[in-house]
Amino acid sequence: MALCELLMHSGGLPTQEVVTVAEIRSLEELQTPDSTALIFSPFGLGGAMPPERSAEFLQRLVADCVLAPDVAEGSRREFDRLQRLFPYGLLDYDVFTVVDDRALLVMEQALRERFVQWCACAVTFEDANGVESPRSVDVRTYDDVLAAVKKLGRRSRRGPQQQPSPHWQLKVGSTLIDFNGMLAGLRTWARAAGLLRGQRTRGIEHAMSNLRNAVAHPTGYHRTMPVETARTLHDLAELINQLWGHPTPGGRLYPAPVERDIVVMAWNDEGSVLMAQADALRDDTDADGYLYLLIRSASCPGSRYEDAYWAEFDARFETTQFPAEYLWGPGSRSDALAWLDAEQPKGDTVDYVDRVFMLREHNGQLYPPMHPEVAAGLTGEEQRGTWHTVRADFPEHAFAHVRGLNGSPDAHSRTGECRNCPAHHLGSGSHEQALRAAEDVVGVVTPRRPPAVRIPGTIFWPHRF
Repeated sequence: MALCELLMHSGGLPTQEVVTVAEIRSLEELQTPDSTALIFSPFGLGGAMPPERSAEFLQRLVADCVLAPDVAEGSRREFDRLQRLFPYGLLDYDVFTVVDDRALLVMEQALRERFVQWCACAVTFEDANGVESPRSVDVRTYDDVLAAVKKLGRRSRRGPQQQPSPHWQLKVGSTLIDFNGMLAGLRTWARAAGLLRGQRTRGIEHAMSNLRNAVAHPTGYHRTMPVETARTLHDLAELINQLWGHPTPGGRLYPAPVERDIVVMAWNDEGSVLMAQADALRDDTDADGYLYLLIRSASCPGSRYEDAYWAEFDARFETTQFPAEYLWGPGSRSDALAWLDAEQPKGDTVDYVDRVFMLREHNGQLYPPMHPEVAAGLTGEEQRGTWHTVRADFPEHAFAHVRGLNGSPDAHSRTGECRNCPAHHLGSGSHEQALRAAEDVVGVVTPRRPPAVRIPGTIFWPHRF
C-alpha cells in the first residue's frame, strides 16, 4: 500500500481519489497456465506445450544449479528461493523477469557475505600517499565495513592547508586497491583476492554489474524470457560457487580444470589430418603414407570440449585452444603403438583459464604464443626481438591483444588488465624482461625444449620460427 500511495502521489493523484482496485482472480484462474510461457520448449519457440510437460521442462532448466555446501546461508537461501520460484513463471510470465532481476541483486549479496568471511573480522587500509599510518578496523558485518569506508572517506577530505590528503586503499594480501564498498569495489577485491578468475569472464562480470545497476535504478518496463532467466541463475550459481573456491565442471564462466586423454593424430602428404583415441592404434587399419603423433589433449572424439584448432598442434607453440602436450612422434603406427605399450601414459587434468603466454615480435612479425617454459629454453638467436608476456584464457586472445598494441595507442593496455579485450598485459621488453614478468606470476620457470614437431599445412598460425 505504501508503494502504491507513493506512486499515485508522484503522479499527482491524491489517494482518496482512487476508486478502482486490482482485479481479484479466483484460485482456479491463478492456477491457469500463462499461454506465453507455454510456447517455450526444449526445441525453441513453437506451438504451445501441454502444461504438465512445460512444468517439467521449466524445472529441468534450473535443476542442475547446485551451490557448494560451504556457501554462506544468506546467499544459499536467496538462491534456493529463486530456483523454487522460477517454474511458477508457467502461471505468470512476469515471474521470469522478477527472478532474473532479483538474481542480479543476489550477486552483490554473495560478494558481501564472502568479503566478511574473507576478512576474518578485520580489514586493513593503508594510505597510498603515506600521510597517515595504516588503519586496521574490526568488522563483524558488512555494515561495519561500509561504516569504516565512510569514516576513512571523511578523513580524506581535509582543508587545503593540510594537503596532501590521505588516499586510503584496502590491503588485499600484498596488494592495495581502491575500495568504496560498492559492487565495483567488491568485484575488484574478489579479483585481487584470487576468488574470481578468468580473463574472458571479466567482461561478463562487468556486463552483469551494469544489468544489476539497471535493476537497482530502473528507467522503464522490461520483460525477460525464461531461457534468459535460466542462464542468469546458472551464471549466478557459478559465480557464488567460485567465490567459495568451487569452479564448475563444464562451466561457462568459471570452468573447472578439464580432463586430458592420450590422443593419436595422423596426417599424410595429401593434406588429410585425423584424430582419434590412442587405442585406435590397435585397429588393423594402417594406411600407407601416414605419420602418427601421440599427444595429451582435452579435445578428442567424444569429448565435450571441442577445439576449433586441434589440427594446428605444434609442440613448441600454444596453437590449440586447450592446452595440448607432446608425448611422442612422428613415426609409423607400429612404432607409436610400441611406445604406447611401453610407456603407458595416463591422462590428467589441466586448468585453461588465466594462462601465461610469451609472444615474440621480431622484424615486423608477431609469432604465436609460447609457454614460458618453452620460451625459456630458446637459443640466443631465437630470443632476439621484443617479447610480450600476457595472461589470457586462450592463445588467440593473447595474440590479438599483442597485435592490437601496434594499432591505436589507446586501443589496448600495455599495463595490467586490458579494457578492450580479455587479456592482462604483464610486461614487455627483452626476452629476459618478459621471462621475469612471467616468473613474477607463475614462479620459477624451468626451461624445456620440445622437438620442432607440428601438423603441417597450418592455416590459422602460418608463421613460426
